[in-house]
Amino acid sequence: MIRTRTAAWIVAVLLCSLTISFNGVAQSALIGSRIAKKLERAGVIDNYFPEVAFEVASALTQAAPDRWRGVQVNQAYRAGWLNIYLLDARRLPEDGLLDEEGVPNFTADNLRGGARAHEDSGTIFVNTAAAKRFTAATVLTQTKLEPDLTAALARVDAMGLDAARQFWDAAALSVDTPTNRRVGWLTKGALAFVLAHEMGHLQIGPAQSEEADMLRLKNLTPREQDERRACPELVDKEARQSQKQEQAADLAGVELLGQQCKIGAGGQLRHSIYMLGTTWYFLASMSDKLIEMGRNTDSPIIAQALRAKIGPELYQQMIAGHTAEKRRGAVALAFPLTHPPDTERMQAIEAALRATPCGAGDLDSSGAQLLEMYRLQMCRRLIGSESGQ
Repeated sequence: MIRTRTAAWIVAVLLCSLTISFNGVAQSALIGSRIAKKLERAGVIDNYFPEVAFEVASALTQAAPDRWRGVQVNQAYRAGWLNIYLLDARRLPEDGLLDEEGVPNFTADNLRGGARAHEDSGTIFVNTAAAKRFTAATVLTQTKLEPDLTAALARVDAMGLDAARQFWDAAALSVDTPTNRRVGWLTKGALAFVLAHEMGHLQIGPAQSEEADMLRLKNLTPREQDERRACPELVDKEARQSQKQEQAADLAGVELLGQQCKIGAGGQLRHSIYMLGTTWYFLASMSDKLIEMGRNTDSPIIAQALRAKIGPELYQQMIAGHTAEKRRGAVALAFPLTHPPDTERMQAIEAALRATPCGAGDLDSSGAQLLEMYRLQMCRRLIGSESGQ
């Protein structure tokens, strides 16, 4: 009798667990379908190199064979699959298209970084406007029309994305030339890192843990309030949690990137391309930060560095002529609260890659070293001044 009751209790628990699991899957599928339909009705879906997104994502999913049933790009939502939507964020309404689906602040400004993951539905959104800007700047560097990526990004902004179409046009870039091959390696590799990072978010899920309060400084000047954002010891616990979550997504993405040399034909070449593109991605990220810093500070050091990199004419047009009405502070732009510093991210990624089957990626973080030294000196000064009070 006891055994019968025990067996019945076990069956009941299993049925309850299965019901909860089924309801969760059904709810995710419902949300995912609603998201896909809203994107289609809004006219924001953009078929910009969908075959490349499919190729890269398919290679990455092979490094986690039990996680996804397959890959879809710009297709009707399928539960259990990696659903990727390429969209032109410039067409998004400002009121948040997907608020009801649990994707808050789904606007052009919040997709400037290039991509975003939605854990509940297992969906990744890729902003093709950011991809086109990045591609156009890459073309400008590879054709020697601009000396480096910072100048190239500023030039694309000066032209406007639509006017720069000749540099990102899919048909033109599909022609097999040495220049287009180099551009393809850099942009495909950068996309691989972006997708791997967002797939990392899908694997680890939403943030769960809570951060404790840490050291807080008093009587800070406006400049020190800006500088404080670069110091993990001095930012709010919500910011630290966000940075930890982003770092965890980086490391989960590394697990996918770090197996590519062992997957299929041409794995070693694919791994090399992905590593090259990852460095190029971070170089673009740091270039963007430098441009925004120039628009938000009166620092003569930053101004001098920018004039040297992009030239006096472009500096006057895109930096001095676009000074922000409300200065956010240079440090706030160089060290956003949502992510760890670029140098820290690259060093953590490189260290994690050493433990993968493909080994280290030789990521070049030298461009961020001066910024990191500046950050460390600034944080020591802020914390030291507080300790001496």
